[in-house]
Amino acid sequence: MVRHPLQLIEGGARPPSIGAAVELGVLGIALTLAVTWMARLPSAFHDLGRFQILYFVAFALYALAVLRLNRWATLPHAGWVVLAVTIATRAAFLAAPPSLSGDLYRYAWEGKVLAHGLDPYRLSPADPALAALRDAAIHPFVNHPELAAIYPPLALASYGVIAALSPSVFAIKLWCVLNDIALVVVLLAWMRRRGTSPVSVLIYAWNPLMIVEFAGSAHNDASGMLWLALAFLWAERRPVASAMSLAAGVLTKLAPLMALPFLVRYWSWRARLTAFVSIAGGLGAYVLLTRHPASGLTAFGGSWRNNELAFHYLAQWTGSDALARAIAAAGVAAVLGFAFARGIAPERATQLGLRTALLLSPVVHPWYLGWLMMFEPLGPSWPWITLSLTMILNYGVLRTPAAGRDFHLSLGWRWIEYGIPLAVAITVFIARRARSRTRLRSVANAA
Repeated sequence: MVRHPLQLIEGGARPPSIGAAVELGVLGIALTLAVTWMARLPSAFHDLGRFQILYFVAFALYALAVLRLNRWATLPHAGWVVLAVTIATRAAFLAAPPSLSGDLYRYAWEGKVLAHGLDPYRLSPADPALAALRDAAIHPFVNHPELAAIYPPLALASYGVIAALSPSVFAIKLWCVLNDIALVVVLLAWMRRRGTSPVSVLIYAWNPLMIVEFAGSAHNDASGMLWLALAFLWAERRPVASAMSLAAGVLTKLAPLMALPFLVRYWSWRARLTAFVSIAGGLGAYVLLTRHPASGLTAFGGSWRNNELAFHYLAQWTGSDALARAIAAAGVAAVLGFAFARGIAPERATQLGLRTALLLSPVVHPWYLGWLMMFEPLGPSWPWITLSLTMILNYGVLRTPAAGRDFHLSLGWRWIEYGIPLAVAITVFIARRARSRTRLRSVANAA
């Protein structure tokens, strides 16, 4: 895999200075304080206005940090500052109730079912066969109780192990937070190996949306992202470990599958065999286990829609939700095929595929953006960073919606959510074109 040093902002890196180090520390502390105030709210969802205002404040501090990356690129031990703020901001949310999403209760419930030797793929939380397991702390808060488990086998296995050790929501949340912190550690190692300043990892680690979704709501995507990052970190020097990591990622969340065709090129035959046997066997079992009338996977893949924009018009144009899903999948496949044919680097090709999938998906939850933000340390993209700001509107607009967690953002507001990042993308494109013309004129004049 070719390594390219990352120049974060034009002009190159400057010699380290005490002022730059102080600036990095002060911004890190300020961000931690803003996140702590968010976490201290009794319920982010039921006090959504104050929560989102604090979120915007935290994001302003984060954006300033991203803008100053080049100034900090040569600071010694800057990676330790990034990690310290990562731990502090996640710790602030550790005791906060997961009010924005109920997925954490689903994880805890399915782990409990599995720990009792029962099958969460066959038995939904509402199934009478599980009546003896119902409690006041977990079961009443499980979302979609009529649906059985949706998560791949390795994710469920981890919930089962945690439930066997400590059947509590806090234990699951601690597990998710530790996975997110471990992901930041792996990203620091990956960037260092690429010759990129470790401080660039703050583009993921200090992003308020990542803090809210993975420390606040404890979505399990961070576990799959950790395995994917390890697959890239080990791709060259430890190909079998890389293959095993990718397989683990796929069997935790399906998104890492997009990296498979690109990493295969860099693996030995043993690594390829390991990946294909593990992934094919695991996914085959997953499909068989979820073929059930109450299957959460069937419901998700066949009918769920949330926070979509491009897919809205695709479904409207085709007049068929199923056909729109097929076209969206074909679009993602075409982009992946293009990236493969052009020989684009695995991490960039995977990033491109994930971006396309998010834009065309019928379901775009805010935490899905984590799969894109983990690649941002390779080179910040302000349109996608901006989307991590506007995506918080998915929960409501400055007040708790009357529909509760069944709320769906209106089409007009979705245009604002996606339109602001689009405007940033257009602005960035025009600015780059203008700089390119200026350089060409300078070269012509010099000649």
